[in-house]
Amino acid sequence: MSNPSLWHLVLGKSVYLTVDGETRSFSTLRQTVGDVLREAQVAVDPADRIDPPVEAAIWPGIQISIVRVVPLTVTVGGIPQQVRLPAATVGEALTAMNVEVRPQDRVYPDPSTKLAPDMRVTVERRDTRTWVEHSAFPFPTEIVRDTTLLKGRQVLRSAGEPGLMNRTVWVEYADGRPVTVQTLEEALVMPPIPRVIAIGTRPVIVTQGPYAGKEVMIMEATAYYPGPNNYGGAVGNVTAFGLPARRGVVAVDPYVIPLGTRVHVDGYGDAIAGDVGGAIRGRRIDLCFNTYEEAIQFGRRNVTVYILGKP
Repeated sequence: MSNPSLWHLVLGKSVYLTVDGETRSFSTLRQTVGDVLREAQVAVDPADRIDPPVEAAIWPGIQISIVRVVPLTVTVGGIPQQVRLPAATVGEALTAMNVEVRPQDRVYPDPSTKLAPDMRVTVERRDTRTWVEHSAFPFPTEIVRDTTLLKGRQVLRSAGEPGLMNRTVWVEYADGRPVTVQTLEEALVMPPIPRVIAIGTRPVIVTQGPYAGKEVMIMEATAYYPGPNNYGGAVGNVTAFGLPARRGVVAVDPYVIPLGTRVHVDGYGDAIAGDVGGAIRGRRIDLCFNTYEEAIQFGRRNVTVYILGKP
């Protein structure tokens, strides 16, 4: 029994068989891979990947591997697909499907993950876009005092024009859905042109009578009272100047009559400029009365206002 050929006939050929990631070795006298699998009682599915193929001849030290077919749900770019693939890992399954995975794409689970039956594999397509958005930039309003205009008169010197703002936006998409939005840059490419309102400051001075030497102006007067039925809604009981809202307190445009100034209103009497109002602009004055009936009776009219004293 010293003849090597005789030993070979008795011992057979060494075989390394890997199934489901586990490798075992044994000797066989079989001639083909298929014969060896039947001898080892290894059942195979027609879709399993067998390497070398079942018809290949056996040689000493041969390594036979079987990769089982696995049912999977593979979603690429948001589109799911049911497949059965002979693959060991997520990466091998995608290669078998000829799925190109780009550097920016994301794969779940990781391509190195070992496959299991009914596993869900997702290839999320990632794309980016960059563009420039154009938007109007609001113009400011500037108030300028004009000594050539009568006090309280307002003249629009410039209507104003909005500027132009450019915003560079970067967006990342996952399967066509935006998932990240970033502003890369904002630039004011065209500055706005301010809206300019000129307000007159030239006073008219009374030359005779009890108010000689005092400033006088003709103003449009309205009436209100601090109660729930006030036109435009209830007003507070305390004015912007901190005074109780009552007869003798009037609302003015502070650009025309500074708050705290004492005035005399023909047809109303002495008062103090102690409040402001959203609609009180320019040569307008709002007179406070104690009752709703008084305010309604006064209505709206032009009045002569004398400026008695500065704060």
